[in-house]
Amino acid sequence: MKKLLLLVFLLQWGWLRAQIVSVQTDTITFDEVVIVAQRSSEKYYTSLSAISLLQEKQIRQLSPGTLPEAMERMPGVWMQRTNLGGGSPFIRGLTGYQTLILIDGIRLNNATFRSGPNQYLNTVDPLMCSKIEVMRGSGSVQYGSDAIGGTVYIQTIEPEYSNQKPRITGSVYGKWMSDSMEKSTRAQLGFSSKKLALVSGFSIKKFGDIHPGKQGKVLSPTGYSGFSGDLKLKIKLDHSKEMIFAIQHDIQQDVPLYHQIQSGTFSLYSFDPQQRSLAYLKFKMYTSHPLFSEIKATISIQSSFEQRNKRKSDADHTDVEKDGVTTSGFILENISSFSEKWIATTGVESYYDHIASSASTILTDGVSQESERGLYPDNSSMLSTSLFTIHKIEQGRLTIQTGARYNFIELVVDDPMFGESHITPDALVGLLSAGWALSPLFRISASANTAYRAPNISDVSSFGIADFRYEVPNFGLKPEKAFNMELGFQFKREGWFASLFLYRNLLTDLIDNVKTIYMGQDSIDGIQVYHRENIHRAIIRGAEAELTHVFSSNLSARAYAIYTYGFNSENNEPIRRIPPFNGYVGGIYRPFRQLSFDVGMMFASSQNRLSSGDKDDDRIADGGTPGWTSVHIESHFEWKILKFNTGLENIFNTLYRVHGSGVDAPGRRFWVSLTIGF
Repeated sequence: MKKLLLLVFLLQWGWLRAQIVSVQTDTITFDEVVIVAQRSSEKYYTSLSAISLLQEKQIRQLSPGTLPEAMERMPGVWMQRTNLGGGSPFIRGLTGYQTLILIDGIRLNNATFRSGPNQYLNTVDPLMCSKIEVMRGSGSVQYGSDAIGGTVYIQTIEPEYSNQKPRITGSVYGKWMSDSMEKSTRAQLGFSSKKLALVSGFSIKKFGDIHPGKQGKVLSPTGYSGFSGDLKLKIKLDHSKEMIFAIQHDIQQDVPLYHQIQSGTFSLYSFDPQQRSLAYLKFKMYTSHPLFSEIKATISIQSSFEQRNKRKSDADHTDVEKDGVTTSGFILENISSFSEKWIATTGVESYYDHIASSASTILTDGVSQESERGLYPDNSSMLSTSLFTIHKIEQGRLTIQTGARYNFIELVVDDPMFGESHITPDALVGLLSAGWALSPLFRISASANTAYRAPNISDVSSFGIADFRYEVPNFGLKPEKAFNMELGFQFKREGWFASLFLYRNLLTDLIDNVKTIYMGQDSIDGIQVYHRENIHRAIIRGAEAELTHVFSSNLSARAYAIYTYGFNSENNEPIRRIPPFNGYVGGIYRPFRQLSFDVGMMFASSQNRLSSGDKDDDRIADGGTPGWTSVHIESHFEWKILKFNTGLENIFNTLYRVHGSGVDAPGRRFWVSLTIGF
């Protein structure tokens, strides 16, 4: 095995993640890259937002086993992993329900998303994705609640119509990783004609326990298995109308929560199953009327279900918790072209979440005893309805974007233990951005936007063990609010691209866990009791710098660096889990069109600015998280119907942990993937 790894090392150079541009013989210029996270299509270089982008070719070359793995090198994304089956993106210092995740424009976030990192991004199969856009620092005006830190916009594979005779396409994909850390496969089939296009796929994955870097012990149990399926159908009704139907399903089985077992508190703690399903129907219509250039209507239904099986180390019974969320959604949006220089997107959207939650105890004789309630009150619901309008105006060198959104939320909680509660928060947010082209090479932009996060069912009614605390409800919460200011600089000339974004985000009414008393006790079964309160004011500021240089058609280099500073002014301490200074540097060498050799290094400094919550977290080392570097080497070869990718990750077998994570990163590992298409 060592000889094989050495051979791969000698044959390869690593792979630089071309976030904005695919660096290859058929190079895509910056002006050609189209993004959609702003709710309308626009060129990357004219966008007034800080955008990170991962395109389909980069995803295929990465051969990621999970979506968090695919995103972990994206600029401005700090990927925390509570367990191998998790992966929660930190965007500008925030994660969990303070960042918004969208799939084809439909919210993944629901009424049970909790504070801090969660596992739900991992329920999206990366092999069905065609593009991932991360809008850093904005999204509330465009998409509503939760987009305080930013927005992750996931686009799934789009089937293409055929102008020729009908044709069938397909591919078979397989991946293997050393130490049995991953075995994955996917089969995909497509059909296209002049008026109908379809693509469908099915993936099966098996992940083994994590083998960390040198001197690290195998993290067991961390491995799990899963499978997913997806289908998308497009029908061209006529030259101006189109219908799109899509369905997705993902299930993960026996996903351990390692740190709870490793600490000795539990002998069993797993998610079995963790699953998500989504189905939607979208109608598009284009007209010649400037007020109704494009009309889109989407109806969707999404379900999320998880079962947590828990057994304490000193217990003779198993606790089983089941939580399901069914979300019905409706989106109606209209794009108006008042002129070639003035585009407006106006619409309404509504989501209704219904929660089914239960808990039981299984005794040693197999008898099941139902509990009075689950983690959430059964039959709770959350209705969120919004009106929004976004305008983009170009006048010479000046570009202005402005918009507003009003959101009304209704939470209904009928708790058998704490009584009935009816909560109706609302929010009004706005956006104003301006960009000025000082020259054809240099642009400067400035923006200010407000954002919010409405309290959800998890906030107001969670009751039970979550993370290292025991939560009890508080029905008196208000929305979290944010005011973000940003200044951006972009430089572009042939072969060069550079950007620098500076930002300051003022957060008020932040909801946090506070120690409390429940039924006269400060702990239950030895676990400290907490509830949530609007108690914090905080500031997050930072800088994001990127540089790309294309030396020639076969050689390029790229680097980025991210700095984040967060301070809780109420507690006079750092914000919890703030990422350290981190970045990436690397390059691509392509000797000819079909083959590339690439090298890259991720790095992070130590993080010793800890909040009191960080210090109480046994997943973070005493004194903070040490700094680290991880070098990876990959190669990519394409020839006719074959695509062959290999990689050697963490070459120097560094033992490290991403700050805030519950598991160490994998050590040195070799992987290979092969795709055969027709």
